[in-house]
Amino acid sequence: MKLWILFCFIFCLTANIFAADSTKTLRISTWPAGAEIYLGNRPESFIQNAEMHSPDSISLSPNDSTVRVTFFKPGYADTTLDIHLKSQTKNFVWIELQEESDLDKLEWQEAILNKRENRRTGKLLFFAGTIPLALSGTFFGLAEWKFHQADDTRKKIDNSLIREGKHFQQLQKDFHDDKKSGRNFRTAAFVSLGISAALLGAAAVFYF
Repeated sequence: MKLWILFCFIFCLTANIFAADSTKTLRISTWPAGAEIYLGNRPESFIQNAEMHSPDSISLSPNDSTVRVTFFKPGYADTTLDIHLKSQTKNFVWIELQEESDLDKLEWQEAILNKRENRRTGKLLFFAGTIPLALSGTFFGLAEWKFHQADDTRKKIDNSLIREGKHFQQLQKDFHDDKKSGRNFRTAAFVSLGISAALLGAAAVFYF
């Protein structure tokens, strides 16, 4: 039994070492640092933020021999390169980005940054719009509850044989209070729904 456990331990250790040795990594650094890194085909638009920023490391398949990367950093020329990997497991590359001097491209980069900012604003407005939307549902529920209570009290009033006294007056007061509360909650629900619609509409304008 002990020999079997020892055999399993050695097998797992050997498998882990082999797996570690068979994994390729690519360490990417740029000057200046902080450039966005897009893997694969060059993106049609840089409005979508990249998931990686230099310096960063990429885990690759042992069979990968070339990796296409695109760098984007405002103020510098966006660059697409095919990086050829060596046979060893660890690869390093350092890229010096060139400053962008074309005014049209600089304006294009500025437009991308503005669009990104608009999208961030759109997302914030969207999440802000969900709050009054949820409140409107709550207010509608409370309004229906108060109207239901008012209906129950109205039935008690209609079925009451004694049409005077403190108990009867309290029923009338409860009926009017519940009706008033129901109307107030319903108004609050419509107001919240209007605010939500305005925020969600603004979010769509900014995001798209």
